[in-house]
Amino acid sequence: MAEVFTKPSRRVRNMIAKELRLIVKDRVALFLIFLLPAASIGILYYVTQESGLSGMRMGGGDIGDTEDMEELTGGTILGLIDHDTTRTYEGEDLSENFTGYLEELVEQLILYTNEADAYQDMYDKEIMGYVVIPDGFERNLTLNEPTYVTIHVDATDFIEQSTIMGVVQGASVMFRAMHLWIESEVFPAMMIEFMPTGGYVEIVFGGFIVIFSSYLGIAMTSAQSIVGDIPLRRMLLTPTSRFEVVISKVISYVIIGFFQSLLLVSLWVIAFNLTLNTEFAILVLIMSLTSLTGSSTGILISSLSSSRLQANQMFLFLMFGTLILSGFFIDVGILDDFLPMNQGMKVLIDTAFKGLNLFDVLIPIAKLVGFSVLAILAATFVFSKKPTLA
Repeated sequence: MAEVFTKPSRRVRNMIAKELRLIVKDRVALFLIFLLPAASIGILYYVTQESGLSGMRMGGGDIGDTEDMEELTGGTILGLIDHDTTRTYEGEDLSENFTGYLEELVEQLILYTNEADAYQDMYDKEIMGYVVIPDGFERNLTLNEPTYVTIHVDATDFIEQSTIMGVVQGASVMFRAMHLWIESEVFPAMMIEFMPTGGYVEIVFGGFIVIFSSYLGIAMTSAQSIVGDIPLRRMLLTPTSRFEVVISKVISYVIIGFFQSLLLVSLWVIAFNLTLNTEFAILVLIMSLTSLTGSSTGILISSLSSSRLQANQMFLFLMFGTLILSGFFIDVGILDDFLPMNQGMKVLIDTAFKGLNLFDVLIPIAKLVGFSVLAILAATFVFSKKPTLA
């Protein structure tokens, strides 16, 4: 115990080494940290292969009728490029007429003269997507030939994709009804932008699994790191401070999280033969940062708990709450700008999908670091108020 009377930095190093030794010896903890997330990637690989979803890409085809378009598409900001120069219809300009129906279903319709500007605004999230009306639109309709309009959407947002599809399909239905056309004269074809090389399902759901596992996998094991730690009870009788204990445990699990991230990203890229729009090292760094938030969250849970049972119950609440509020399936409003896993998904998407560098995503990175710091300080404060460990 003489080591605890040394400098704080050395005490922290000693506690980190002790914590890592305990984790390595705990086979169940290693199983939960490494094998379960790896098994999730394996399950996704099996499902995509067996179901025929492997390599699936979105886009093209006719979209079925959708009811209550105005309720589904409120708040939509859409771009439009009208390339049509033909005038063969006896009545109004058909491309302008179709544009009018689009305007009725969106909050704002922004007109562009070229696709480069629209693409840049979608990249910057100024618009949710844009529609291109091709040259020959009116001529093809006059000759009763198939006519396609191209919908460009962001691959990184499921909700916006369905919203834009609803807008264009609703406008198509109203447009056909106005002209008493009963066939599907207008075919919306969807183009997915910001897609890395690889299958759509493997990339999007694989990325979600990687972030989800990196954040919650570390939180699950670190949630047991303080409560019920018998050696820690004796250590607290020495000059070791509660802050040093929290910091050492957080760092220990971040180190474990680094190797977990290395495994998850490697499996994700190799299993599905992906070519992502960023460097492998950046992905591992992002995942390690997510592990930091998971570690600090787990330590906070452990400091709040009076027993291992309470820690398990709190973690289950965290897991289901994180899944529901992840923003991956539903819009969660302002919470999407603050929750750690949501910010981790944003950083991963913007770098791996859109090819942004770390300087372009400093704001969500700062939020992740800020959340971790607040969680560490909160855990230290709660821990300092506990006279003993259960």
